[in-house]
Amino acid sequence: MACTRPLALCAVMLALAGCASDPDFLGERTIQHAKAVDTPPARVQTKTVSYREDSPATAPPVPLPSWKVAAAVKPGAASNPPLTPTNLFERVGPSVYGVKVVQEAGSKVATSYGSAVAVSPREAITNCHIISQGRLITLSNGAATLPAEVSAADRRSDRCYLRVISGTLEPVSGIRDFDGLAVGETVYTIGSPKGLERTLGQGLLSGLRKMEGVEYVQITAPVSEGSSGGGLFDERGNLIGITTFTVRDSQNLNFAIAASEYWNTK
Repeated sequence: MACTRPLALCAVMLALAGCASDPDFLGERTIQHAKAVDTPPARVQTKTVSYREDSPATAPPVPLPSWKVAAAVKPGAASNPPLTPTNLFERVGPSVYGVKVVQEAGSKVATSYGSAVAVSPREAITNCHIISQGRLITLSNGAATLPAEVSAADRRSDRCYLRVISGTLEPVSGIRDFDGLAVGETVYTIGSPKGLERTLGQGLLSGLRKMEGVEYVQITAPVSEGSSGGGLFDERGNLIGITTFTVRDSQNLNFAIAASEYWNTK
């Protein structure tokens, strides 16, 4: 079956399907990538779909810069008491931005959209497949709309950094490393499912996986088209992941790239 997204991204999905730490993990299942509609890699017998909302037309991929850790300082983990869902959303919601991508100035048709999470006053992290098919990127959060550009990208792992061209972002206050996470923790997602910016979801951390050298957090929190690039948070408001893909025709098998992977130089 043909893939409707760039070949590099199809290769990413092939890695996800075939290189999990569990021998049969995802072997016969459908993978839904958090942003666009895709067909499966060879070892996945059903179709791959991302969470994002796509425009009717498919745009060609654009060149992206090479990978580097663009945010020099990684925020440490916050150790405050657990927050209620309402307080958590009030604390971290302003750090999650809607991402809109268009081909040219003045265009009313988005090539794609999803989310990104601010990790410094100038930098936000997201998935590459959100921004790989358009040339003009904007970040929005409430009344603020900021132009941005890609400052670092690794299509293989689907990690991208965005840098605002003007204005400032409101970064998250804490980030937890993958090695400190535990199955059974309560987790929260904030993203743009179906284009509804800053939507809050809740679930459990249901697994910790390493696939093709990349660390992923498996969760039961709900995700939908448009959730790509959204934030995954622990109950203290620490960013622990960026929502990236789900397994279709299954129940709550959703995955986020571990936030600490964005400070991995490889």
